[in-house]
Amino acid sequence: MKKIYIAGKVTGELIAECTMKFGTAQKQIEARGYEVINPLEVVNDWTATWNDAMRKCIPALAECDGLLLLPDYNDSKGARAELQMAYVLDIEVFSDINDINI
Repeated sequence: MKKIYIAGKVTGELIAECTMKFGTAQKQIEARGYEVINPLEVVNDWTATWNDAMRKCIPALAECDGLLLLPDYNDSKGARAELQMAYVLDIEVFSDINDINI
């Protein structure tokens, strides 16, 4: 099964809103038959430092076949870093869930 990583803004977001945003994307991707890597689940610690979170997220991204950018990704240093990593690792990038077809 192909894996899709979700990238979007986390730092500075309200926990409930952030969880809903990533959870909604996860359910939509899973409904299309893909395995989803949700960085909130990868880190699983709202008190983690940015560096500690990214040290968990980058290896998780490296195992994926695709990267979905949430609309607010450009407001996130981490999501922009994940996008650059996806380019380096030749991971397909999507900005719309409806475009995922790998």
